Amino acid sequence: MAKEVKAGKKFKYSLETVLKVRGIREKKEQEKFAEKKRSYLTEKEREELLKDKKRGEEQEIRETFKKPGPISDFEKVMRRHAHLGVLKGEIEKQVEKVIEASRILEDQREKLLKSMKDKKIIEKNKEHKFDEYTKVMQDLEMKFLDEIATERFMHEKLEKKED
Repeated sequence: MAKEVKAGKKFKYSLETVLKVRGIREKKEQEKFAEKKRSYLTEKEREELLKDKKRGEEQEIRETFKKPGPISDFEKVMRRHAHLGVLKGEIEKQVEKVIEASRILEDQREKLLKSMKDKKIIEKNKEHKFDEYTKVMQDLEMKFLDEIATERFMHEKLEKKED
């Protein structure tokens, strides 16, 4: 250890403030990740809604063509077909938004993992320092007990000489 440990001193980790800062950073990255995930899920939900809407429009057009006899309102069918084209374009744009949101989410996941690793490194260092401290304290205790035993032995030896 860099600093000399004195008997009776309580363990104090010198990088405790760094550990706290890393913990705060990790928490902020977790919050950002949760926000990015919500954003991704929202975009994905919008995509699914557009796809459902497109399927519904396609089904209505199919039903119109399945009816026996001539088509009564061809203009309505053409408008629906044009609307399908618009929906297709919106779906393509939404897919791009979902892909972008996914990329942003993955970037944030990497930042979160990095902050978790940084904090874990400091925690491992703290554990290692505490283990060193415990070993030094045990060595000091053994030294103290050895001194007591030696003093007792010397005291008993002197008492025997005096008798």
